[in-house]
Amino acid sequence: MRKVLLNENRKLEVVETSPPAVPRGGVLVSMRVAAVCRTDLKMLESGQIDLSLPRILGHEGVGEIIESDNPSFEAGAMVAIYPGIFCGECEQCKMGVTAQCEKIRIYGFNEDGFFRSIIPFNEKQLSSLVPFPKGLDPEQAALAEPLACCLSAVSKFKYANKKRALIIGAGAVGSIFAALLKTEDWGEIIIADRNRQRLLNELPRGVKTIDTSSSSLFESLDNEKVDLIIPACPGGLNWPFWEIMNQGGCVSFFSGNHKGDEVLPIDTNAVHYKELTIAGSYGCNIGDFRSALNMLAAERIDLTFFRFYRIPVEEILNGMEILSRQKVKKVIINKI
Repeated sequence: MRKVLLNENRKLEVVETSPPAVPRGGVLVSMRVAAVCRTDLKMLESGQIDLSLPRILGHEGVGEIIESDNPSFEAGAMVAIYPGIFCGECEQCKMGVTAQCEKIRIYGFNEDGFFRSIIPFNEKQLSSLVPFPKGLDPEQAALAEPLACCLSAVSKFKYANKKRALIIGAGAVGSIFAALLKTEDWGEIIIADRNRQRLLNELPRGVKTIDTSSSSLFESLDNEKVDLIIPACPGGLNWPFWEIMNQGGCVSFFSGNHKGDEVLPIDTNAVHYKELTIAGSYGCNIGDFRSALNMLAAERIDLTFFRFYRIPVEEILNGMEILSRQKVKKVIINKI
């Protein structure tokens, strides 16, 4: 059995280890697909607020139950794994806001994650396993977590005027946001990035693109007003965004700044007089995760435009480098 370990010195290594035994009342899951995202890359390069070391990385993935000591889960079932371990008993959990659980643990952050061959889940962790039909491509199912995060962010704006949306950053998450807004019948969806190549590939059809490589986003918009802004990259809101917001517009603080970056003060008068709705979003709830998986299984959202860069687990450093250079939007580990 192999695992990808980020050690105390933040060095990434593939380690051979003994396979685990099935926990009493739990299951063993053999990982079939794990996706690498830029958060994993951030952990390698600079750390992350919830990361503790040493740590097995990975928080997006699906697997097959290969051994079960629980009657609710049968061997052979395919499961997508919600990345949070939640108590189910605190007030937040009772309201369905599992991402804010008082005892939340996050796979790949402060709990060992999915970049390993076999994962044991004890009885209390089984609530993180969500079965899905075998007809759903496991690689598509591995996108349930980022899609769920997008669903969580957008759900905070139930009364948004769905005329024009601006997504800042055309990476994997920005592309998923664009696809999601299409399913929710937004009139015009704009996605901006300074990397021209990311605007040419792996996007849903009908999305307007803005290349900001030679001019600022503010200049590139040419006085266009928008009803929703979603930053899908660090620093995406570090400019006077309120100046291009329509009355009653919505702003998602989906991404923050790089550590140490100067934060631009917000014009609170503009927020007040324009009646802007501003909401933070970090992670996803179990309900969002189930909804995302159902959308993928029922083909209510099309994410097949992604061109996955597939690697065996031994090539994880290569996958991280490719992701860092923005040569691809999504790296998939298909041999763990």
